[in-house]
Parts: sequence; C-alpha cells; structure tokens
Amino acid sequence: MIHIQNGIAEAESLLEDLGFNTLPIKPFEVARSIHCDDFKLAMELHPFNSESILGRAEGNSKAALVYINSNIPDEGRLNFTAAHELGHVCMHIMPMVRTSFECGKNELSASFDDPVEQEANGFASGLLIPKSLTARLTDGEVNWFNIDIVARACETSLEATYRRMAYNDKSPSVMIIHQNGQFKRFVPMNGFDHFIEKGPLSREQRAGLVDIKKDGFPSDFDEVDASDWVNPHTKYVTLSKIYCSSILLNDGFSYTLLTYDDDCLTEDEDR
Repeated sequence: MIHIQNGIAEAESLLEDLGFNTLPIKPFEVARSIHCDDFKLAMELHPFNSESILGRAEGNSKAALVYINSNIPDEGRLNFTAAHELGHVCMHIMPMVRTSFECGKNELSASFDDPVEQEANGFASGLLIPKSLTARLTDGEVNWFNIDIVARACETSLEATYRRMAYNDKSPSVMIIHQNGQFKRFVPMNGFDHFIEKGPLSREQRAGLVDIKKDGFPSDFDEVDASDWVNPHTKYVTLSKIYCSSILLNDGFSYTLLTYDDDCLTEDEDR
C-alpha cells in the first residue's frame, strides 16, 4: 500500500506543479506539459502486434519515449495505461531507477506485487482521479452511485475509480467481476482477506443485480449472509453478514461491491 500511496502523492504533486486544475485529466496533455528543454518526452499511440503489451516506456534522465497500444478498445483503460507509463517516466526513468518498461494486464493489475508497478498504478490513480478535484463531486462514500459520478467526470473505468476511492475510504471492500454469471476476477482493497467464492452467480445473486440501464447506479447496499459470497471464517472471527451491491452492465458483465464493518463480525471462541 505504501508504494501505491507514494505514486498517488507524486502524481497529485505533479498536477499542482503543472497547473492542471480541471477534469478530466488527459495523460497525453500532461506528457506535453512535462516535455521541455531539460527533458524531452514523446508519447504516441502504437498498434502493437501482441495484445499482451498495453504500454512501453524507455529513456534516461534526459529524454523518454512512451508507446500506448492503440488497440485498447476502452477509453478509460487506455487513459489508465497512459497514466501508468507516465508514472514510470516520472518515478523511475527520470531518476534512472530503470530505463525501460513493457507493461501488460499483470503490471496494471491491482494485485501485482512488484513495488515499481504498484508505484506506477498509484501514480495513474492519482493523476486521473486527483482527490483535490474529485472531493467536491460526492460525499466520498464508496458506492456505485458515487463511483459512476467520479468515473464520468474523470473518464476512467469503474474499476480504476473504485480502486482510487477505496484508497481514501480505508474500509475493507472487494469488487467481484462476473460475465454471463461466470466468475472472472476480483479486486480486494484495504485488507479484505476473506476467501472469495469463485463459482457462478446463484439464482438469488442474479436476482439481486440492478440493471443500470433501467434503474441507474444504486447508492445503497443490501445486508446479506456473508457465506453467500465469501468464506466467512478467519482465525477467531466470523463474518456473519456482509453489505452487498451488485450491478448489471453491458455484454453480460456484472460488478459486485462487498464491504463490512465491526457490526458484521462475531468472535468465534471455538476456532
């Protein structure tokens, strides 16, 4: 977490130094502002032959060249990739920590444990979703209604926006992704360490999906049995209930937010 926070702080300081004070933040515009006589920086779209390469950055203390895969179909993911590579430029190439990076889905994943990639991911979050510009948009609660507001203002993906807002919230939470009812992956935040059940959505879970096209993004959570979603047991503690909010998106994707507080926990003296 410390590496992510370092990246966030570095990006927000850069935006202040460069005078960026309106949303959305465009990584290509930031790159042009960084470019100067003392440090030459070029960022370009490039159609990589391999779909596994999302971005590449290389250079030294005097100059850097960044390529972003032009085949990334989603604008929010393209922006995050570009901001991630800028993080490498500012935090690693300019100070000569390393001179080259080639990043794919693993490096841009929230669960990737390389400190250098965590710093770049934190930088991307801080650059695209700076707290100084987004704090006034919502009450700060991590729910789908607020995530949607911030994501639209910043032109970022729901996942990237959730991650950034969760950094500030500090409550344990997780976003679980399914497609056509089948488990895809999950994004845990702030010490959410309960084992996620990776099976398909149950009939009851499907029934709880909110279709955002018809009903919009919800701000509320349902209180459900924790065992519906996770293994509720950890050492000495049982998660008896959990707060859940699930939405139905395009192409059969569904996203679920889970979170809990002390009221959800019971001590298990037998464990």
